[in-house]
Amino acid sequence: MDGEWEALARTDRGAGAPVLLVHGQPGTARDWDPVARRLEDDHRVIVVDRPGYGDSPGEARSMRANAELLADLVTGRVGQPVVVVGHSYGGGVALLMAGRRPEVVAGLVLVASVGSRRSVNGIDHLLASSPVGVVLSGAGLFTLGRVLPRVERLARRLPSTLARRIRSQLPDERYGAEVSRAGMRLWRSFLVEQRALVAEVGDVEATARHVAVPTAVMTGTWDAVVAPPAAAALAATIRGSELVVVAGAGHFLTRDAPTAVVDTVRRVARRSEGRGG
Repeated sequence: MDGEWEALARTDRGAGAPVLLVHGQPGTARDWDPVARRLEDDHRVIVVDRPGYGDSPGEARSMRANAELLADLVTGRVGQPVVVVGHSYGGGVALLMAGRRPEVVAGLVLVASVGSRRSVNGIDHLLASSPVGVVLSGAGLFTLGRVLPRVERLARRLPSTLARRIRSQLPDERYGAEVSRAGMRLWRSFLVEQRALVAEVGDVEATARHVAVPTAVMTGTWDAVVAPPAAAALAATIRGSELVVVAGAGHFLTRDAPTAVVDTVRRVARRSEGRGG
C-alpha cells in the first residue's frame, strides 16, 4: 500500500495533539463536521473519505486493509501517534489499527462501534449474504432519498420525544443526494464492507482484548444498530476503558451528540499525553 494513502481525500486542520476521524459504513468525512469544527480549536484534526466513499478514488476494501492504509497515512502525513476516533464500522477499523500498527495509535474513541460478535446481528448476516443481501441493500439504499423526507414530515406530527427517537435511527437527508450522485459505487462499497464486517468481526473482537492505549467506548441509549449492551461488552473487554452512555441519542452520535463526542476525545487525548509523559 506504499503511497496509496496520498490519494485519499482528506482535510487536515487545526493545531495540537493529532486526532484521526474515521467514518462508518456507508459514510463520508462530512459525517464528522459537527465534531471536527469543535475539535479544531485545540487539536490537529485529520478526516478522510475512506476508499469507496466520497471523493477518495478506488474501491471499498476490508477493515484490515482500511486499517493498514490509514496507519500508512498517519506515518506519512502526521509522523507521530494519533488518537483514532471511529464511528460504527470505522470503530472496527480503529481497533485493528491499534492491534496491527500500535506504533501509530495513542488512544481510541469508539463511537457506536462494532467490536464484538454481539455487535453483528442477524440482519448484518443477511445483508452480507448473496444474492439476498445484494437485493435488500440495493432496495434500501435506492429508496433512501424518497423515504427520509417522508419520515421527517411524519415526525413533525408526532410527540417530540418519539420524533427525536425516530430521527435518531436515520442518517441525514443529504444521503439521498449522495445516493443520486454515487449510487452504484455506494452500493458496491456497502456490499464489500458488509461482507468484510461479518468475516472480520472475530479478528476485531480478539484485537480488543489486547488494546493497551487509553480508550473510551461511546453508546446512545436509543442505538438500534449497535445496541448499548454490545457497547458495554466491548468496554468490558478493553482493559481500563471508559464507557460513555449518552441518554436520548441513537447510532449517529457524531451528529446528535457532538459535544459529548468532543469532550470524550479531549479526555482520551489528555490521558494519552499523560501516558506518553
